[in-house]
Amino acid sequence: MTVEKRSFCRLCGSFCAFIAAVEDNRVVSIRPDEDDPVSKGYLCAKGAALGRLHHHPLRLDHPRVRRGGVQVEADWPTALDDIGAKLKAIIETYGAGAIGAYAGTPSVPCSSVNIWRSFMAALGSPQIYSTVSIDVACGPLVAERVTGSPMLVCQPDPDARMAVLIGINPMVSHGHNYFQPAPKLQLRRWAEQGELWVVDPRRTETAELATRHLSPWPASEFALLGHAVREILRDGADREFLAAYVNGVEALRGAVERFTLEETARITRLDARDIRDFVVSIRRTGKVGIVCGTGISMGPNANVTWFLAWALHGVTGSLDRQGGAYINPGFARNFDAVGWTPVNSSGPGPASRPDLPSRMGEYPCVAIPDEIEAGNLRALFVIAGNPVIAIPDTNRLLKALGKLDLLVVVEMMETATTPLATHVLPGTGQLEMSDVTLWDWLNPLEYARYAERVIEPAGERKPLWWMMREIAARIGLDFGLPPETAHDDDVIRPMMPASRASFDDIRASPTAIVSGRTYGWMHKVLPGGRFDLGPEDLLAQLTEAHPVEGDLLLTPRRQKNKLNALMNDGLANPRRPDVAELSIHPDDAIARGIADGDLVRISTAAGEVVAPVRIDGRYRKGVVSLPHGFTDMNVNILTDVREIDRLSGMPTLGAFPVTVVKFSGVRATVEEDSL
Repeated sequence: MTVEKRSFCRLCGSFCAFIAAVEDNRVVSIRPDEDDPVSKGYLCAKGAALGRLHHHPLRLDHPRVRRGGVQVEADWPTALDDIGAKLKAIIETYGAGAIGAYAGTPSVPCSSVNIWRSFMAALGSPQIYSTVSIDVACGPLVAERVTGSPMLVCQPDPDARMAVLIGINPMVSHGHNYFQPAPKLQLRRWAEQGELWVVDPRRTETAELATRHLSPWPASEFALLGHAVREILRDGADREFLAAYVNGVEALRGAVERFTLEETARITRLDARDIRDFVVSIRRTGKVGIVCGTGISMGPNANVTWFLAWALHGVTGSLDRQGGAYINPGFARNFDAVGWTPVNSSGPGPASRPDLPSRMGEYPCVAIPDEIEAGNLRALFVIAGNPVIAIPDTNRLLKALGKLDLLVVVEMMETATTPLATHVLPGTGQLEMSDVTLWDWLNPLEYARYAERVIEPAGERKPLWWMMREIAARIGLDFGLPPETAHDDDVIRPMMPASRASFDDIRASPTAIVSGRTYGWMHKVLPGGRFDLGPEDLLAQLTEAHPVEGDLLLTPRRQKNKLNALMNDGLANPRRPDVAELSIHPDDAIARGIADGDLVRISTAAGEVVAPVRIDGRYRKGVVSLPHGFTDMNVNILTDVREIDRLSGMPTLGAFPVTVVKFSGVRATVEEDSL
């Protein structure tokens, strides 16, 4: 008999609702939930493929332990006892600080999985890593400097008359930096009710819906925003808003003075008329809503570009205002009621890399090989992550991971990282766990939604909280999880002390509980009631910011049928799978004697990758793109880990110079795994 169950997708924080059809504990189909008030019947191709992903032939069902250099199946007591004994030995010899944890992006939207942070906090180790430092490190940094909290995000209000999207393509991937459900509906709404500007070196699928598209030189967008701030401060600023709610205006004014029209055109390589039009539109609409994506956060000048988006919101009086920049206080977090204690979460980095900062209690991921080689990191938990694909300097990382005394990978599927593990622990997937939307403050609507597990865990799969509890017991560690914990709900409920509705009320609701949108709340909880648009370290970086030189710059891009390293095997769309290929402008291809489909060698001082070419006139000349998340064409082989932002710890993963030449040899390929 077929049973239908409501749930929501946790591949990203858009949390789109769906209905799963289940037969004999097997998902036979997934369709979007037409009655959901948030996602409104929308579900992307990746979400629709969740059933196929869950039942993938590479799905992990049993624990494995490395014996004599080979991974063999083991029962849970054997695997956990072995891990516990090795952890005890490491703690006794090197201290708890030699034990680390790295969490991948899939761990973030699943509430109960975040229990790993409680485990590490009780352990007292500083060796904490996550994909924040290789994805969007500038976002929390800038928010913290401007508001005193790293947990806030500006995004265009749904009612904005001028929405500006920079380096983000929600038509293809809407799970980054701000989580937009039903993206086409919102993009069309912005275009129809006013103006939708897309700023991107490529004419993206989102740009096709825009009223204006600007194609700047990569990593130069800071100058466009700096010029707009300069001109609005001269004529058109919201003086009343600035006087009441903003500090640092004069320092900001001095920092953007260099962005004259001529200098901005030189840096961005945009036509001066387009730059003028951008400023004219801001003056005409009065308020503006801006969001930057990973096209910005993964490249150089990320901090200052992100900061100038906040600054342009501020000088136009758009911050926390309907029709301008919406800042979600969160249904569960409820920031407008509970506020926050102002922080500067930047701290000293790891011992092997004193040049790097720590941020929000985490070390930058690029330090993992250094810490292993220095002997400071002896054991590493990898939780729902694939560092072999995600972290820069791939070849060095591979060698370093092999030196660990203990590498425990908690996963639902085989990845490029699982073969390296000393222990592989099969975790429950999202369809096998209950959950609630705790990351709702990144969404353009204040709401909460609960989902029961769709199917019961198969094989010997266990939830992460169970694993952490069992390991903690073996090393005598109390991390606050009661021994009577028996369900995901028992882990989630204590995470919601300030929620606008109780956990039980949310759990009882058939669809999302929506409280709407809150405006004009931030001055009540900001430090001193004011935004700071004059942070010294960011303004110093702005003074030094410059365009990236090079004949060809490589930029990242998102793909419709895969998310980061997830679904590399075409699972979401077997007929038209996303593949790794270098996109290049026709003129650049002709100049190098390259034809569509040719193999090319892409190289930097750090390494080289061979990939097929796709000639694409949607890119501006001088810009090429190779997507992240593939094994044998791994962009991270090309990245230089010496290019690290000194404030955020973020490496340069996009908008860096490359050399591209036609390749005449035979390319060795690696069969892509699914995660």
